[in-house]
Amino acid sequence: MENFVTWVLAGATALGVAVYLYLDHQAKSLRTRVVEIPGGLRFEAWGFSVEMHRAAQLIKVQSNNGQVTRTPRGGGEPQVQNGPLELTLPAAGLQIEVVRKSVKVESQEEPLSTGHCTITVRGPDASQPDHAPELTHTEVLKIPRVPESVGQSFQQFAGRLRVWVEKTEHRLERDRKEQLRKEEDAAQEAAQEALLAEARANQAPDAILTEADVAAIADTQVAGWRKAAGFTGTASEVSVDPDGRVAWFIDLANDGRVTLHADKRTIHTTLKGASIDTLGGELDIGVRDDYWSEDDPTLKFFRIFKGLPADKRRAWKEKLELVRNTLNAR
Repeated sequence: MENFVTWVLAGATALGVAVYLYLDHQAKSLRTRVVEIPGGLRFEAWGFSVEMHRAAQLIKVQSNNGQVTRTPRGGGEPQVQNGPLELTLPAAGLQIEVVRKSVKVESQEEPLSTGHCTITVRGPDASQPDHAPELTHTEVLKIPRVPESVGQSFQQFAGRLRVWVEKTEHRLERDRKEQLRKEEDAAQEAAQEALLAEARANQAPDAILTEADVAAIADTQVAGWRKAAGFTGTASEVSVDPDGRVAWFIDLANDGRVTLHADKRTIHTTLKGASIDTLGGELDIGVRDDYWSEDDPTLKFFRIFKGLPADKRRAWKEKLELVRNTLNAR
């Protein structure tokens, strides 16, 4: 009898320990938290974690049981790796999905939830070299059989990630456009110097230029800009320095197309959406360049009409505003 009681007590104790361990494991598998790390945040769950690193503009994913697929940029057979994984991905171009898994049951109209979901972390598309020139593969990580409650918790963290990714992409795109604008400005300055050199090719370096010489040199520069623009304006003004270099220039067509030149920069655009303001004895004209968009409505500014009489400057301002307003109303 005593042996029987002993066996019963031992069995009950073992069962109790097993139940406790099972419940403890279940609790751990459903536990999540977000902690601060140097320069970022980390989402922690049973079996995986995701880190956001702000300064480095990347995320790190660690999974005890995941699948990563790497597709070469130039095509070819994707490489698949399963098991414990660590993956580092750039923030720009990152996509995150949390998909609930369900099964179709014949007796049920709606699919039944399995209680699990799959987390997919998709890196930047390497087939778009303009956006990701350093990438050789497109990487996609899947973390399967994530408890649904963990997936819901991660979904909230993923929302914060998406906001951060969008801000990062916007900042990188702004920096890219700014760099392109600087490169274009440098190219335009070099182009003006080339035009100036072409116009003065028949002049001795130390020759004293006559008014006719200065006018001819300026005309060569203006002709080059009109050729590049593809139109000749019906109204124009130009200011030239004693060496024949054009200080500022405006060429306005009836349909709103305009060529502007100032500070060794040139643009061929339209007055749609332009800003036109008086600044001292000049007009400060902001126009859309090739990189303008509704999301990044940055205007490129040209200050012109320095030295022009006030009455002519006012007349030009009225003309430009009229054309601008007509274009905006369309």
